[in-house]
Amino acid sequence: MTHQLTITVDDKVYQILKPMVEQKTIGSFLYDFMQNHTKSKTASSITAMRGTLHKVDTSDLRDETDRPI
Repeated sequence: MTHQLTITVDDKVYQILKPMVEQKTIGSFLYDFMQNHTKSKTASSITAMRGTLHKVDTSDLRDETDRPI
């Protein structure tokens, strides 16, 4: 299923993307970009957080019924 998406970009980005839209190659370009971007971002986020669980502040843990609503 395909969907239509409208984005606003500056002139430089527009000039770069316009031929891709005309040649109908922008879909594969954006797909590849998202596949590579989201994988590296997720992996780096997990890597940055690895080993930090012991740093979580547990001094104010209470039962849910003890908390004011």
